[in-house]
Amino acid sequence: MDSLVFKKFDLRKHEMLRILEEDISKLKNTYAAKGVLHSSMFADAAFKIVSQSAEVTIEVLLEIYHEVGKATGEEIIVNRETEIREEIEKLANSEAQRVNDTMNQINKQININANTELSHFWTNFVVRAKTKAEIAIETAKRRLVNSNSRKTITDEAFVIMPIGDVLLDKIWRDVYLSVIQDFKLNPKRIDKHNEGRFLMSEVSGLINRSKLIIADLTNERPNCYLEVGYVLGLEKYNHLILCARENHNHDSPNHQTNGPKVHFDITGYDILFWDENKLDDFKITLAKKISYRLEVIRNNN
Repeated sequence: MDSLVFKKFDLRKHEMLRILEEDISKLKNTYAAKGVLHSSMFADAAFKIVSQSAEVTIEVLLEIYHEVGKATGEEIIVNRETEIREEIEKLANSEAQRVNDTMNQINKQININANTELSHFWTNFVVRAKTKAEIAIETAKRRLVNSNSRKTITDEAFVIMPIGDVLLDKIWRDVYLSVIQDFKLNPKRIDKHNEGRFLMSEVSGLINRSKLIIADLTNERPNCYLEVGYVLGLEKYNHLILCARENHNHDSPNHQTNGPKVHFDITGYDILFWDENKLDDFKITLAKKISYRLEVIRNNN
């Protein structure tokens, strides 16, 4: 393990053990005051504190790998995947032994065979520790993939929209397709440009690499909202343009109380509303928005 990781971890673990001793001491005083120190209740409460300390110790080591990697500019948690798995397993066994020794000592002190979960603790704890390491490593890998994807932006413009609707297919042909091409961008729609692979994987790939993402929220399709959520999760705010039919606007005279709408978690964003009878106006508004977004993207890069 990296010496800096070791040093930070030793300091944190020393502090955690000090707090643990204080917590056990306070617990002992509390039960002694109640006159029930020699009881399984005290041992069960102590077991919870000691076992939680072991859980936190595993989490702290994973956090420190991440912290050191961030400070040094190295993706330690990805680059040293095998080492981390080995260290976590070693630490998990060490912490399980510490819990076992502590509880045996407490049981001996109070002369009782406490009814704790100690007999099942060791195996379950080591499995949980390995799982936490696996999740941390996979999360870091995903973050790295997303980060690299943002660095390799193509000239594609991905349009998120409901599929198989006659009116929306017209909007795709007459507005999105033509306006996007005017900016020398390559328009993409998942039903027209998929490669036959797992669909959500293709969608995430298009979102990752596209310079521009237009999401039409007409008809409240859940998959469209899910894909917008993915865009926001990647923090590609500058690349995203939201659109919807004008009767989805809460302020529109054509909006119906129980009719289709833009949902509350998106309403705070700038949305372009289009009227099927005024598509030329929408094309102009959309072109202005695309021009602005591309300028922002250039400036940020």
